[in-house]
Amino acid sequence: MKTRQEILGELKTELLRIGSTNQRDYDLLKRKGQVYSTTICRRLKLSWPEVVKQTGLKFFST
Repeated sequence: MKTRQEILGELKTELLRIGSTNQRDYDLLKRKGQVYSTTICRRLKLSWPEVVKQTGLKFFST
């Protein structure tokens, strides 16, 4: 299993590629092989806004 820092690093890269921190956008536009946002939240035991904050990005909900 990946470490917390590896998960957050990959997520940050993917969110920057997508151009959105919205959970719905991430799930729709993630690359094949990437896990869903709910899986990331469960593994890190955090809510989506908290996960995004941990990556160093700002969370914008729309």
